[in-house]
Amino acid sequence: MKKRGNELQQGFEKWLQRRDIKPDASGEQPFKFPGLPYVMLHSLSHLLITAISLECGYSASAIRERVYAGTSGYGILLYTGSSGSEGTLGGLIQIGRKIEHHIQTAIDSGRLCSNDPVCAQHKPDEAYEERFRHGAACHGCLLISETSCEQGNEFLDRALVVETVENDGAAFFPSFL
Repeated sequence: MKKRGNELQQGFEKWLQRRDIKPDASGEQPFKFPGLPYVMLHSLSHLLITAISLECGYSASAIRERVYAGTSGYGILLYTGSSGSEGTLGGLIQIGRKIEHHIQTAIDSGRLCSNDPVCAQHKPDEAYEERFRHGAACHGCLLISETSCEQGNEFLDRALVVETVENDGAAFFPSFL
């Protein structure tokens, strides 16, 4: 996990360099890497949004996320601000009663991307792609509507959630789950 964390941190630093973002007069960096717990939870959130949208009646673009990762705790909040033709608020609430099933579905879907091995082999610090702020993440697995994502589809990495065809040892969830 430490190796993957270093790769993601190096990609973020490359992003800062590319945009010529320097520390302010006090030496503080205006942008900070959110940390591995955040990236893992954020990636799991995207997998959950996709899995849940298939069952609750809302499109993935109607479900929003809020990821909490800090000294006060860790969590994911999925919500919608709209009701009506896209489903019912009860449909999204009902999902919580079967959350274990949806987490398992999300984990299973994250194991293999339709763009693997290319997606899984992505290195955050590769300059020719300029996708510095995420690892194994693409439109085939983790990227969702930007209006649903609190980070605009940045700070994502499937390899922190599950083992991929390229990365093992960094995943939070074991391969036998």
